[in-house]
Amino acid sequence: MSDRDKELVALMLQLTGLDLRSADGRAGAGAILREIETKSPGTVARLRTVCAARSATAH
Repeated sequence: MSDRDKELVALMLQLTGLDLRSADGRAGAGAILREIETKSPGTVARLRTVCAARSATAH
């Protein structure tokens, strides 16, 4: 994950107030991801693929 991607994730977490270390925060993140997937099917799978590809090439 690039520094820019990390900045965007940090900003999203800050704006939503989610704490991924807590069960409530993880549930909230899951709800947001489900909503995104409902509005645009396949988006989460595409993001997962991009993240996996970047992770594989970063090593």
